[in-house]
Amino acid sequence: MNILEKIYELDHSVLLFIQENLRSDILTPVMQFSSLLVNAGIIWILISLVMLIFKKTRMIGLITLSSIALCFIVNNLMIKNLVARARPFDRYTDLFPLIKKPTDYSFASGHTTASFAASGILSRFLQKPLAVLVILFSFIVAFSRLYLGVHYPTDVICGFLIGISGSTIIHILYSKKFDLDGYKLSKHT
Repeated sequence: MNILEKIYELDHSVLLFIQENLRSDILTPVMQFSSLLVNAGIIWILISLVMLIFKKTRMIGLITLSSIALCFIVNNLMIKNLVARARPFDRYTDLFPLIKKPTDYSFASGHTTASFAASGILSRFLQKPLAVLVILFSFIVAFSRLYLGVHYPTDVICGFLIGISGSTIIHILYSKKFDLDGYKLSKHT
């Protein structure tokens, strides 16, 4: 068995474990809702657009949108089409998604990528309690993709890495042009 088949086998067993042991009537609506909020990156885009309205948060909104855009181009337009990985429910008949079946490719998770592209920026500027909340929400979204049966664990892990890397690159690029310390939100903002 080659390395790719071993990865598929491990991914499949993790998804099967989640499906058989973690799904519940209480958790399912939470996972569905958190995933729905990030469809097309909508919640992160809306937060960024609201931030653009106010002078104090305009730069943060711009940087966040830049991070989301970069990660969307890299992940959704390039990597997904190059790798062309089938969704878990298309490869394994014993896996059942809990939402409408996505029709695009599986690798890497766009929801996870967008969430960490945004939270990777926002967490640098927000006060600690809010920073922790956006990061926690991103992890919930990432887990929801496994829970709902629409992504493999490796899709989510790579989505996390793409989102964090993209947000770091964007932050570095903006830092070279602007003094970003002045944009950190204090408790009084």
